[in-house]
Amino acid sequence: MASLKITNPESNHLKAGLTLEALGDAIEKSGYPLQSSVFELLESDFHVQQEWGFRDRITGEMRSCDLMATRELAAPSAAESRIRTSLTVLIECKQSDLPYVFFSPNRSSWRLKLPQLAGLAQEEVKVWSDDTRSTFLFPVMRALELSEEPFMSRDGFSIMSKCARKGPKLELSGADAYNGIVMPLASAASHFSASSAPKETFRYFDVHLLCVVAVLDAPMVEAKAISSGTELTFTPWCRIYRHEPEDPGVFMGHAGKTMAIDVVHKDFFKKYLTHHLIPFGQTFSERALRHHEVLAAGRAFVPGMKADGSSDIYERLQPPKYIPRPTTRRRRVPQVTGESSASG
Repeated sequence: MASLKITNPESNHLKAGLTLEALGDAIEKSGYPLQSSVFELLESDFHVQQEWGFRDRITGEMRSCDLMATRELAAPSAAESRIRTSLTVLIECKQSDLPYVFFSPNRSSWRLKLPQLAGLAQEEVKVWSDDTRSTFLFPVMRALELSEEPFMSRDGFSIMSKCARKGPKLELSGADAYNGIVMPLASAASHFSASSAPKETFRYFDVHLLCVVAVLDAPMVEAKAISSGTELTFTPWCRIYRHEPEDPGVFMGHAGKTMAIDVVHKDFFKKYLTHHLIPFGQTFSERALRHHEVLAAGRAFVPGMKADGSSDIYERLQPPKYIPRPTTRRRRVPQVTGESSASG
């Protein structure tokens, strides 16, 4: 097959005062080379979309995040399952000669909104039992006991700031990190989740484990307050916890919701994928496929909830068709703890 022959017109050239060297320097200082290198790291394990478009949840304007990467997660029973699982990662790339600094160590939240499972009809599993008339609500991640995995229980930070020059000195700007990383990723995740919502008539579901990641080509420094001042340590992976109010009318809305945003140095990103994120995705897939009927229905039976309503929920889950009639008609509303709720 003959190839197309394209001849550059004489008018397509740089104007006076501009050189290809200067243009190359400008490109190197932009974030595009970093985005391209991250794309190359992803494409062997993921299907990658560059400049993935979404609608901003606050302004309603169309925006784009640098990369959306999706990896299908296989399991032996997948062909018989009511769900199909995948790992989806929304990524922003940032480059800077000046460091990003992470403050205020923060424990992992028990009400994480991100990472989340997108694509199910319900975000929670309603549980019946055989020794109480009460029912219990478990977030899907909690029902699968994924929130107890090391990847999910990792501690993080509340504040991320970017250094900027002010004369000969440096100053910190939280607004740059917030507007350039946190808010775009939060809006992109919100759009993806809403776009993945199934119709009421669906019986089979595409379930995405949705994570958001910022990849930095910049020094990353943890700042820890000690008795003698501030201790600074370089770190290749930090998790930012961003707390937001819950939508009105949501049970325990006063507790709000928390997003986990992973911030990873570019030279650690491949290890982050292969040693941490992908293995966690595979664990999610195995557990989700084992209980695909429960996740598809959003309902389950767990024996002995009155006696033990918190431990080994994943192992005790049974499909909703096995829900028996209560053994007692006595009304009981147990104390709310953790992620579960009760109603008579």
